[in-house]
Amino acid sequence: MPNNLTRRSLLLSAAPMAVAARPPRFEQVDLFHQGENGVHTYRIPALIETRKGTLLAACDARHENSRDLPGRISLVMRRSSDRGRTWSAAETIRKVPEGGVGDPSFLLDRKTGRIWCFHAYGPPGIGTPTAKPGAVTGPDTLQVHAITSDDDGVTWSKLIDLTPQIKDPAWQAIFATSGTHFQTSRARFLVPIVVFDPNKSLTSRNAYSDDNGKTWKIGSAIAPGTDESKVIELADGTVLQNMRNGKTRSVARSKDGGITFDNLNAHDAGLIDPTCNAGLARYRHGGKDVLLFTNAASAKRENLTVKLSRDGGRTWPESRTLHAGPAAYSTVLPLRDGTIAVLYERGDKHSVEKITFARFDLSWI
Repeated sequence: MPNNLTRRSLLLSAAPMAVAARPPRFEQVDLFHQGENGVHTYRIPALIETRKGTLLAACDARHENSRDLPGRISLVMRRSSDRGRTWSAAETIRKVPEGGVGDPSFLLDRKTGRIWCFHAYGPPGIGTPTAKPGAVTGPDTLQVHAITSDDDGVTWSKLIDLTPQIKDPAWQAIFATSGTHFQTSRARFLVPIVVFDPNKSLTSRNAYSDDNGKTWKIGSAIAPGTDESKVIELADGTVLQNMRNGKTRSVARSKDGGITFDNLNAHDAGLIDPTCNAGLARYRHGGKDVLLFTNAASAKRENLTVKLSRDGGRTWPESRTLHAGPAAYSTVLPLRDGTIAVLYERGDKHSVEKITFARFDLSWI
């Protein structure tokens, strides 16, 4: 018969052992610094994860000043094969001899693995305010260009000018919203576009392709006064557009895959905004289906914050600040391992001193 000491040992060995809770994951690194490599300012983050798991982080290299097109701007990119722990040196992926290119955005073709990089091209002297109506492309108008990569961003194609397919000649200018775009469950490419008409009015809408980028069309205007936007598909197939439009974000929903929308003047009072580009993504992992939203959650460009919605974007009860100081543009991307990545502009004295990559898990929020 076991003695008392033996019985006690048996009881202890049978009891479940306490397991220490794993602390939430959070790590970040600055990828682009103002003044680095002779570049005046790096702006406008774009981020994608390739089908092989490589991260591509791109932005504007604004060579002479921090202003938008027209200006001498190139597109630069860094790559990471270990989910953002280490990064390659910055390399130029698009540079033009005259004028400039800017506002990059990425899209992954799930079927082929091809990466699309959309961006604006401004011929010499041409930006949104100086472009002219009457042309669908050419030296007097701002253009929507794309380049593609089939080898995880190592090499890139020649430029593709999408402007003739999607620009109404009556419009003064169009450009694609920067950041991260996506392919719907029915394989449609959706790229949010900003239209600047001859009345100096901005509207959001979507360029779309149903044949993996071979041909493109453009949808209806969503709401007056809307600017850069992000779009996602909800679990029921509804497309949700979230748009820059004053002191709070404007939202609209589509039942036809992002071509036409209803609730055109709805604003989300829970998403305060300083009139700035933001990030939006749908996170699906481990049985969870939540929306992620990132922006400078303030009346001015500061307080870069991540927010969660568990009811399709109707409420945003959970949030956490990434950077409380000056901050501006951001894009958010769920990664294949279940973590979440954000690429965003931040600084100590002003919002565009550097572009930072952050990676964390859902429990950190």
